[in-house]
Amino acid sequence: MKALLFLPLLVMSVWITGCTKKYEYVTPNQTIQTDIAASDWKLLNDGKSYGVTISMPEITDRVNQEFGIVVSVSGDGGTFEAIPEVYAGYSYSYTHTVGSLTIESQAVSGTAGTPPPAVTVKIVLVESQP
Repeated sequence: MKALLFLPLLVMSVWITGCTKKYEYVTPNQTIQTDIAASDWKLLNDGKSYGVTISMPEITDRVNQEFGIVVSVSGDGGTFEAIPEVYAGYSYSYTHTVGSLTIESQAVSGTAGTPPPAVTVKIVLVESQP
């Protein structure tokens, strides 16, 4: 008799747990990799920093306003460090606007020094909800 009472409970527990649906959404990130030659760095107006502007047609108004943009640099093409960062004696930072991304660099000594060396830049556009 007790078995007959537990049978409906067993059936209901299997039915309730079996109806769970999971929807997964994979965020489609985009990665762009480019090289900056040592000769590409230009001395900025402050006389202490160097900068280079990368043309980025991928940065549309929507991307500029809603996406996350992560930038990493590498001196050897294999080990990337996210910026802002001090890398190989230079402090790196970046800004972005529609159509372009600007990377600025300054010697950690605070003086103009020499232009930064050639680096490989990895730019990741991360889609997000506003």
